[in-house]
Amino acid sequence: ALVMETAARKDAGDDVILESAAAKYYASEMVGRVADRAVQIFGGAGYIADYGIERLYRDVRLFRIYEGTSQIQQLIIARETLKRGG
Repeated sequence: ALVMETAARKDAGDDVILESAAAKYYASEMVGRVADRAVQIFGGAGYIADYGIERLYRDVRLFRIYEGTSQIQQLIIARETLKRGG
């Protein structure tokens, strides 16, 4: 819902810096948690290429880095919140 609403607002010409940073931050953190739990559930086998979990775990790591790390997203969220008087 956050992504769809943000996209609609962007299409309408609204400033969506805060919302897009929040969506990226939330999605990348959640997928990171899911991948971490998958490795935990599979145990040592989670690191073996046979199950595909290790590939997911490696790929997901990029989500937290690409287009701004989680920490950068947090700074953007804080800056935009302060700009809006929050």
